Amino acid sequence: MAEKKKLDIPAVKTIDEILSEFHFLEYSTRKRNLAYQVQYLDFQIKLLKEYVIYGSVLNSLLRNAVISITNIIEYLLFTCLRSEYGKDPKSHKFPSLIGQAKTRNMISKNLAGDLNKINDLRNNLHPSKQKDALDVNCFDKKDANACLATMRKLKKELNDYFNRKNTKVELDNTPCPYEGHVEMLFDGGQCPYCYGVHN
Repeated sequence: MAEKKKLDIPAVKTIDEILSEFHFLEYSTRKRNLAYQVQYLDFQIKLLKEYVIYGSVLNSLLRNAVISITNIIEYLLFTCLRSEYGKDPKSHKFPSLIGQAKTRNMISKNLAGDLNKINDLRNNLHPSKQKDALDVNCFDKKDANACLATMRKLKKELNDYFNRKNTKVELDNTPCPYEGHVEMLFDGGQCPYCYGVHN
């Protein structure tokens, strides 16, 4: 059997760097999960920037990037609304989350419009919309860049909102899933998931 080649992965942001970017969110398991999603998106973006990729593989990477961005956006909206309400929002659907955030003045009317455009764009992947088009052709670089710019704007507006309130969003208090595992599993006794030291 041939030996596998190691992929020369471009330098991506570390989890700690990403966690600090979302400083308006309280540290928790959910915040760390968000950081992993953002890191994977960063990896996809680096691939697109640093390698010549073409054809259906390029289209699939753009499709995955748009899906990743949309997931991150939904996650942020849900989490911040949950903090506002003290419980889960009544509706978890993307358009409803956008509307609720706009109603509570967490995001601007312009941003809400951009987020609704992303929702419409993502809906192109629904099987009912693909009678005449392949889903790998649903998105291009312009779409991916627009989604990325909107995600960054959302992060800024949510950050500004919670700075005005001078509060942090507490995602949840879910314990680390590695809690109870012996320290020998981790280098230096430090858990790779939450960076804590478990007994």
